[in-house]
Amino acid sequence: MTRLSVLPAGARARVVLLAPELRERADRLASLGLSPGSEVGLLQRRPTFVVEVGETRFALDQEVARQIFVQRVA
Repeated sequence: MTRLSVLPAGARARVVLLAPELRERADRLASLGLSPGSEVGLLQRRPTFVVEVGETRFALDQEVARQIFVQRVA
């Protein structure tokens, strides 16, 4: 398990858990498809993290990406 913020661009991973600090944002992230069990692709890291979940792409700041724990998938 690792943080989304340390994955290289182009990596795919499954969300394992969201840190308790994201509790207030969890509903918003879930509405975008990002919740434990979902598979995500990290498209870019700079100037902001861009994540793809299914057909949805959205940006995350570094602090949020640091609080999302994932397991890499092949």
